[in-house]
Amino acid sequence: MSIGLLYIALLIFGVLFAMMSGAMGWLSDLGGGDIHVDASGHLDTGHAHPISGTIVAVFVTGFGAGGTLGHYLLKWGTVGSLLLATGSGLVLATAAFLVLDLIFSQTQAGSEFAADAMIGRTAEVTTPIPENGAGEVAFEIKGQHESASARSIDGTAVGRGRLVVIEKVTGATVHVRAAEAGKVGPGRSQ
Repeated sequence: MSIGLLYIALLIFGVLFAMMSGAMGWLSDLGGGDIHVDASGHLDTGHAHPISGTIVAVFVTGFGAGGTLGHYLLKWGTVGSLLLATGSGLVLATAAFLVLDLIFSQTQAGSEFAADAMIGRTAEVTTPIPENGAGEVAFEIKGQHESASARSIDGTAVGRGRLVVIEKVTGATVHVRAAEAGKVGPGRSQ
């Protein structure tokens, strides 16, 4: 097999991989299901990983396309076509990574927040908290109105409409204390 045929094979493989990936996504949308194959596509929430299936496939496609151009159209030797293939693969993979990273960072920047981000935040009791019992509080975080099950940190009853400060988070329950007049945490002023 000549190097030219290898370039063409890699180009075809990359294009077929992209078409198959797109078709699988489209088919999963039709069925209402979720087909998810993760080849380490995320470094962390909201960021693409530079070594993912998509980026590798783009590199392979660019490598095949650059090699085919160098070998057949420009009539370069093996070293020249390999350099063009490698360069075009890297350029296309880098461009794909940057585009995907931008898309992920924009679409993943939702209203999720860490539980400890609630600590110190002022909330309003929406369902009274009985003595040694649970009620509910509402608060604002990341521009969203949220609510959570709540217990008084010292076990005392807290009436509806009272302002409280979230002291501790245990699972889905927040532990609160009554807010002092004029001293409220972030998210609410008096």
